[in-house]
Amino acid sequence: MTPNEKSIQVWSPSDLIIIPSGSQPEEIVEFAKPQLSSRDMKSIVTAFQAESYEMVATFVWTKASAVLKKQIATLGMDFVGEMLGRPDLDEDSDPATSIADHEAISLAEDLCLITSTQGLRLKHVLELVTHFTELEQEAAEQEMMAREEALILLKTCIASILGKPNFETAIKFADFRKALGKRTLKPDDGGTLAITGAPYFFIRTTLSVLLSLVKTGKGAVQEHAIGNVSVLLPLIWPKLREPERWQIGQAYAEVNSEGDRAASAGLKKSLLKVHGFDYVPESLRSNTFSEAAARVLAAHFGFNNFHNEQEPMAILASLGTAIPRPAFAKCMEATLAVWLGNSWGVSFAAAPSARKLLDSLRSEQWEYYFNECLRRDRTVLDKLSGDTKPMQRWKSLISAYNPQRFSIRELSVRKLLNATTMDTLRHWAEQLRNNVNE
Repeated sequence: MTPNEKSIQVWSPSDLIIIPSGSQPEEIVEFAKPQLSSRDMKSIVTAFQAESYEMVATFVWTKASAVLKKQIATLGMDFVGEMLGRPDLDEDSDPATSIADHEAISLAEDLCLITSTQGLRLKHVLELVTHFTELEQEAAEQEMMAREEALILLKTCIASILGKPNFETAIKFADFRKALGKRTLKPDDGGTLAITGAPYFFIRTTLSVLLSLVKTGKGAVQEHAIGNVSVLLPLIWPKLREPERWQIGQAYAEVNSEGDRAASAGLKKSLLKVHGFDYVPESLRSNTFSEAAARVLAAHFGFNNFHNEQEPMAILASLGTAIPRPAFAKCMEATLAVWLGNSWGVSFAAAPSARKLLDSLRSEQWEYYFNECLRRDRTVLDKLSGDTKPMQRWKSLISAYNPQRFSIRELSVRKLLNATTMDTLRHWAEQLRNNVNE
């Protein structure tokens, strides 16, 4: 293997931090020295002593979120946009304001910056902070965050984010990304074999890296990316699921529309090799749907979500019933997030628009969601793995749309749809959630 081939390597999380159970705040904050100042650490301990749990929770989460987004941004905001299905993001986008908290958590998990367990815990932390932050004054006087909840939040944020000086995995991934733009792979070299033989999420992420470089790279970087797509696509095409196939077709439509001849010709050549033009959208309408869905999710996971979900959900529902396939997964994720709600309930103002969109779906669209999208829908699976209220809403949804008449390929999905008890539903949701990157 040549030195260049050694530069094309898959990556894995190696910077795990273990905080002993039973640790007290003053002991836990010691693990956060890489990212928190002495003043910050002292303030956290003092807040615990004063029983100001909501205040310290908000402070810790704000710090953790900022650090996570900063680390993600080092990978390139154009790539972040590709991974998130956010065509509005580019290299000039400010990660602090343009990446939503829930998007940062999901992307960090996708890239192995955090483990799936850490991702699940961080989403619970986000939901907890959001809930207590938006309580009215009268309710806040009666409902207080428990010390145990604040301790779990502190441990989660430090173990997952604040305890790392730099995410080692992020550095490894950045090297991996640069390597894909520095040379063109050959079908039988070590780098190609490492990628094609890797778990699915490595393949999916590699594809997103290359498409990002094809669309935004210049000169030799773009040429190598185009060449690598040409080499890899025939090898990974049989493994690719439909959302990723549509992602390639969407990228071709975008570069063709923008008049980038080199990128357009390169992706066309690759798509011809795999007979993939069935996955090229006729227009870029999907960008409009994707951006609308992203606004719904940002409202759902943000502060005062029950009020703020109404407008973006109404806009998404009004865009039409023919949702383009490249945007379908994100639109369903957003719509079901609103419909299922969270552990505190559902937005009565936004739910009718969500129901309107769900009612408009054809049988083949539901079947496509269950077969191609659900097993990767972390938002829905997280809700079904934990909270009773979203699980009850899910059972009524399944009863209304009767998925038993659909042809569902994967056993775990069939078990989830056929679950008759809360425990069974939670079990199969957890099974799918644990395997979301496979």
